Amino acid sequence: MVKETSEIHSVVKNEMLKTERVAFAINFLFTLAGYVGITLWLNSIRTTAVIWFVWVLIIVQLILYFWFFSTSHLRLKSCGYKYSWIFVFILCLLGRVNDWEIIILPLLTVVTLIISGRKSK
Repeated sequence: MVKETSEIHSVVKNEMLKTERVAFAINFLFTLAGYVGITLWLNSIRTTAVIWFVWVLIIVQLILYFWFFSTSHLRLKSCGYKYSWIFVFILCLLGRVNDWEIIILPLLTVVTLIISGRKSK
């Protein structure tokens, strides 16, 4: 009876970890897609749009940018990396330098998804 209970507990725990990983990946990728979409839209209308609308898009873009990094930090923290905030904070600052976000966002996406995938196995 005890062995069956521990096996059931193990199966339930594995399924919960898989579900958590998939939910994180979907949230993470939707946030990234939203950020990229807003950025491209903002770049295309910046010169012709009304200034208040441009500022609204800039605020939404920054919220998505910081949401992306905070989500990454929380997932790395849940995977057992205590000081991931230092890594994520440095990347967040470097991402705002010129066009480094083109390199940093995919890099952070790949690293976080790989670490998340390895942790759930």
